[in-house]
Order: sequence, then structure tokens, then C-alpha cells
Amino acid sequence: MALSSLLILEVVIVFSFAVTSIFMFLPKKEKTVHKIFFALAVMLGILVTVIDATSLPSNYVSQIIIAWLGLVPSAIGVIIAVAKGRPTAVSKLLVMITSVLGALGYFFLV
Repeated sequence: MALSSLLILEVVIVFSFAVTSIFMFLPKKEKTVHKIFFALAVMLGILVTVIDATSLPSNYVSQIIIAWLGLVPSAIGVIIAVAKGRPTAVSKLLVMITSVLGALGYFFLV
């Protein structure tokens, strides 16, 4: 039962990642739409990283540190977006990298 709920959670996260990635890069006239999907992508990246880092056993210290370091690209992307006043393509890509690193961590950090 627990394995099936974890699979459902991973499928929902991957679907959410795909949706936010698509809507982040679609050209729209309103800048608020880009900001909303950028914020959703940042939150999704944080969620994936937290799940990834906290699901590892406590004696896997190096893998836990690697999982938490996955937030660094997202932090840089947020800093760039705040400095520019809007999410740029570079900041969006950095936030996407965080989500991809977190999703890959599900499979390769253990």
C-alpha cells in the first residue's frame, strides 16, 4: 500500500512539473502569469527536494547533502528573478533544473 501511494505522489509531481514548465515558457502578454507559474515551479522544486532529502536514511549523510544542494540552482534563479524584477529565461531554467535534480534524486541517490 505504501509503495502505491509513493508512486501516485511521484506521478502527480512529474505531471505538475510538466504543467508548470510548459506554462512558464509559453509567451503571454501578462507578466503576472509568468510570475505565478515561476512561484509554483519554485515551490515544486522545494517540495521535491524536501521529499528527496528526508526520505533517505540518516546514515546516508553525503546523499542527503547532495539532495539539499539541489536547491542551489533554484536559489540562484530566484535571486536573478528578484534582481531583474521578473522571471527571466535563465531563472526559469535554473528553477527547472532544481525540479529535475530532485526527481532524479528519487532514483539515483539511494
